[in-house]
Amino acid sequence: MDDKAHATTVEDNTLDTSSTSGSKPPAETQAQVHTQTSKSSGFLNSINHFRGIAIIFIVMAHCYRPAGWQIETFADKAWFNLMMNGTVFFVFISGFLFHHVFYHRWDYKKYMKSKTKFVFLPYLLLSLPWIIWHITVGTDPMMHKELADITAPAQAASWYVITGRTLTAYWYIPMGMMLFALSPWVMYLIKKQQVLYYAIPLLLIAIMVHRPISNLNAIQSLVYFLPVYLLGVWGSAHRDKLFPFIDRYWLPMLLGGIALALIQAEYFGAGVLNKAPFEMTVPDLMLPQKILLTLVILAILNKFEHISIKPLQKLAEVSFAIYFIHPWITTPWWMIYDSPDLFGLAGQGNIFTTLIVTLVVVTISYMIAIVIKKLLSKRSRYLIGW
Repeated sequence: MDDKAHATTVEDNTLDTSSTSGSKPPAETQAQVHTQTSKSSGFLNSINHFRGIAIIFIVMAHCYRPAGWQIETFADKAWFNLMMNGTVFFVFISGFLFHHVFYHRWDYKKYMKSKTKFVFLPYLLLSLPWIIWHITVGTDPMMHKELADITAPAQAASWYVITGRTLTAYWYIPMGMMLFALSPWVMYLIKKQQVLYYAIPLLLIAIMVHRPISNLNAIQSLVYFLPVYLLGVWGSAHRDKLFPFIDRYWLPMLLGGIALALIQAEYFGAGVLNKAPFEMTVPDLMLPQKILLTLVILAILNKFEHISIKPLQKLAEVSFAIYFIHPWITTPWWMIYDSPDLFGLAGQGNIFTTLIVTLVVVTISYMIAIVIKKLLSKRSRYLIGW
């Protein structure tokens, strides 16, 4: 799921783009640039547009089932591999914007206070109804009993908060809060110019560790996404090197990303290969694939830096709220009715029906966010992070 310039998120830092002061600047000032190599500052349309794209990928990962897409053919698997794990986009943007926003005005206490109020508090408030539901009515068998063999209500409630298993996508917040807590270490690496020295070895570890089973292990998720965050930080600190490089080599990187998706589809199947952290298995090809696609998208968007794309700007502004709201649309009926096939589309869907359902869910989430914003004004940040 971000730090404001984000994002996203998403977030989406990972998702939250709020500033340390707790106030949300207008969209035109959200992506101010602060780099070690340049004292100039300016709004980056490319990063803000990327935030809007990233939230679409996040929501899309939760819409393929109601869209009736059953991943069976080689083409299905390849498209699916290109679509999934959009969280990598969010985390990269978050790291990029962490450096942009906070490097020259760092205050850890204010930073964590802001994240607690506008990331963790909305997470708790929006999780609470579903924690109560899981503990009192829930699925059969109840999720905390099936996945963790927990029966005591208080212990079950704590388990849902720690894992984020209340709704789809909420797993990101426990991991994100740990990532925020590590920010002094990240700031130390920036000042010592050692970010890349840690990012590369950690990336190799992440490729072998994979994402956790059912996204339940926040520490494993942190190990997986931390190198992506550091690469985003490095990209911001060395934007003068990164942007010319990706502008020159974006096409080979695109072909490389597609090749990795095809190889995974042929030999390893479709989607994220979640596993236990120390279980030995094949390397995770999706992580390097998504990093390559991150750089490709950034390179393409940078070519249109002078253009403000209003729909993406709006999505970027509301991306964190969309992250929090969309699981309320995509998940509850599935848990209650025990089937993702709400519209009777099973077997008839594909990547295009998934995109249509995604845009519908994003639109509904956006409108709900606007209504909540109008009703609660600035206080809406305590509920939906925006």
